[in-house]
Amino acid sequence: MPRNDEWQSRIKSVETEYKAMRQASERFKKMAIDDPSILEVGSEHRHLVTACANLESTYLIRLFAEFETGVRQYWATQKSTKPNTSDLLKGSASRRRIPTTELELADSVREYRNCLVHESAGSLNAIPLAVARGCLCRFFAYLPPQW
Repeated sequence: MPRNDEWQSRIKSVETEYKAMRQASERFKKMAIDDPSILEVGSEHRHLVTACANLESTYLIRLFAEFETGVRQYWATQKSTKPNTSDLLKGSASRRRIPTTELELADSVREYRNCLVHESAGSLNAIPLAVARGCLCRFFAYLPPQW
């Protein structure tokens, strides 16, 4: 039986992994300036620069995927439907009486994730990973301890 705190831990661990990868990638990027031979054949320093620049967005997409998977798992214990993500959040919020402000915050992370996935991120303000994690974990806190 899944537990709410396990899902929140999974969401938080994505942020922890991001911090580790940010530190490692920045260090590797600096090392590659001094010794370009450490790069794989076909890779260039500019690829590393781009990867570092996209790292937080990549992890935000993954963070939301963990969140969505957990909410879908909860939903499956309540209903046999498979709603789109927006309706999943609204339905879960209604069922669990999650405050509108918490729903709106989680939904803003969903919208930002969609913009990143569909390459239209310029239309929304960026949401830092730590802020997104907080919004999603607060939403999750309203789900039952076990389902």
